[in-house]
Amino acid sequence: MTTCPAHRPRLRRLLLLPTVRAVSGAGAATVLLAGAALAWPWLSAAVLLAGAAGIAGYAHRNCGRVAVERRMVRALRESAPRCPGDIEVPTLTAPVRAECGGDGVTRITAGSYHDAVRALGYTMGRDRGFQMDLVRRTGRGRVAEVWGRTAVPLDTAYRHLQLAAAAEAAAERLAAPERELLTAFAEGVNAAFERETPFECRFLSYRPKPWRVADSVLTALVLSHSLSWNEEAKRAESVMRRALPGPVADFLLPGGATSPPAGLARHRGEEGSADLVALDGAVPGSNCWIATGDEPLLACDLHLAFGVPNVLYEIDLAWPGTRLRGLASPGLPVALTGTNGRIVWGVTNLTADVLDLVPAGTDSLRTRTEQIRVRGGAPVTVEITTDGTMPVSRTSLCGEKIAVRWTGHDPRTADLRFHRLAHAHDVDEAVAVLDGAHGVALNVLVADRERMAHLATGLLPRRPAGTPRTEPADGHLTGPERPRSVDPADRVLVSANDAALPEDEFRIGLDLDPGHRARRIRDVLGAARRHHAAGMRALQHDIAADLYLPYRDLAVAALPPGDPTRSLLAEWDGTAATESRAFGVLVRLRNVLARRVLAPYVAVCREYEPAFRFPFRDLDRPLLAILHARDCALLPAGTTDADAFIAECVAAAVRERPRKWGHLNRVGLRHPLGALVPWADAVLGIRPRSQAGMLHSVRTAVPGFGAAGRVVATVDALVTAELPAGQSGHPLSPHYADRHARWASLAPARQRARRSNCGHVLRPSADR
Repeated sequence: MTTCPAHRPRLRRLLLLPTVRAVSGAGAATVLLAGAALAWPWLSAAVLLAGAAGIAGYAHRNCGRVAVERRMVRALRESAPRCPGDIEVPTLTAPVRAECGGDGVTRITAGSYHDAVRALGYTMGRDRGFQMDLVRRTGRGRVAEVWGRTAVPLDTAYRHLQLAAAAEAAAERLAAPERELLTAFAEGVNAAFERETPFECRFLSYRPKPWRVADSVLTALVLSHSLSWNEEAKRAESVMRRALPGPVADFLLPGGATSPPAGLARHRGEEGSADLVALDGAVPGSNCWIATGDEPLLACDLHLAFGVPNVLYEIDLAWPGTRLRGLASPGLPVALTGTNGRIVWGVTNLTADVLDLVPAGTDSLRTRTEQIRVRGGAPVTVEITTDGTMPVSRTSLCGEKIAVRWTGHDPRTADLRFHRLAHAHDVDEAVAVLDGAHGVALNVLVADRERMAHLATGLLPRRPAGTPRTEPADGHLTGPERPRSVDPADRVLVSANDAALPEDEFRIGLDLDPGHRARRIRDVLGAARRHHAAGMRALQHDIAADLYLPYRDLAVAALPPGDPTRSLLAEWDGTAATESRAFGVLVRLRNVLARRVLAPYVAVCREYEPAFRFPFRDLDRPLLAILHARDCALLPAGTTDADAFIAECVAAAVRERPRKWGHLNRVGLRHPLGALVPWADAVLGIRPRSQAGMLHSVRTAVPGFGAAGRVVATVDALVTAELPAGQSGHPLSPHYADRHARWASLAPARQRARRSNCGHVLRPSADR
């Protein structure tokens, strides 16, 4: 293994450890003071002795943490990434060239598709080994084995979900192309695990077990769970249907009317609890659109939970006839968004209705016990009850025991046939691939040089239009039955988790995004004279906050002339800019109004379900309908003037001098180990910085959630790819956090440089 300047470990990051900072600071101060006292040798010596004693005392008082810091430093240094020489990957059929560029992305050039996948497995296992292992441990409910007691609640939840059993069943039913794909990938990952142990595993004193085909399937199911497990929304609707009259429930639930039903005021209760209305829950989603300029252009932002290492990984694979570039989820050799030189594609969360709550049987119930092994502690026993393949919820629904029927427990959800897009030659072939696949429920947008299409994909329950959301589905849609839009007249396709596809025949979505991002994207694209890559990237960073315009108008109309808050809001530029003081006021105002106005209508639900919360994203529609009605009877008890009520809410939102949005919206990235050793956040994480944007702007960035990857691509090229962290998962790598500044900036993107910093060859075993 050699060391080239571009891959030399960044040891200066270790200076951020608390003991290093304390000792280096005290040492420097001691030396300076001793130097200043050189004219009096006895005093200089006394200063040095006092400084040494202080450092020794600090180390003694914090001996436990100092020992753990030493262990972390040792783990980091022993696993520090360097440019390797030739590497043996036993199952390769021919040598593979790998070149790491200045952006940390390894370009793989192979003689066959499966050799390229083996090499991808090696580089992904090298760069993200612990991240991959943590995901599979999470899915299997086995994190506490290496983490300790704090992970027992997580393990307990995932043991009840039964994802591990579902992954094993799905792996057994994979078609031959997918089995060969995942086998080749696993072979590459295991070559990396044999050669290198991730620093986190060294720190936690364990080695990851060999990667299996079922582990990639499990990774897909963990991803599917994060996108589509909507049990809370299903529970909430079921409770509201029981607790409220039909017209009231219809109005408050997603997709209801834009005006209050007659007699609504009779069903307003007393002031509700502050936690009854859950605002702005971060639902995994995305923006994706296609527009035609000189050639088709695709822009895709994948909205997921933030973390470091980044939850996405950029791939660049070449084999005869194809170059595949895009973003993948670590553990899966599948480009979620990318280009193969013939087509370009991207995805968003379909927000599909793929879960049903059904009464648990009696004769069909089975209960067994499992033990969760706990590092440093006694095992924990959990009881798991199932109804067939369905997990039985640990929490009853209005006193009734229920089972959860979720498509993720069907092996077809993890068929992974989506990966075949990498071989498609045009839109027709891409549509055929997707029609023949099930998989995770996604919107897929795809274009070739002439045509474009937007399809709903995944294993989607058959729910005829007009059937109640609380009624269980009957079977699943075939590929051709799933809705789509092909070659629209305006040559523009947009998906932002909204109702972009027709649901005339079958109902697909559940609590879809209200569409603020999608409308803004369409407006900007419609106003553009010409579409180009720079314009697509600029739109990805658009921070217009149209959702808050009605709240601004209500507040300005209610406040008296001369009121400083009225002036502040009247001059607001309509964006979620970091320097905006008005926007922070509007965010708090919306929160106050939602809780004061909507909570009394759903407070009765707590009588049926003590843990009830109103979790729906479509809350602004009923909230604004009530406020615009200007009927005091619809507002909280005691209200005699609608404007006075709104002014009071404004006052509640402005309890102190308004702060800039950038001070309120500070976004950082945290490493999972930060939960165990918070003092290491400075070394392992990326410190919070002011960020423009919000959940409902095109540029989505809030603490813990936002664009985990932004791509602008053509059929031929990946023009820009922005990640909140770097490619590597090692803190001492120059590619650990090097892409954060570009991701965080609103400034125009620079051309991506492609310079080779480290080239090496992956070779088959000598005996092959």
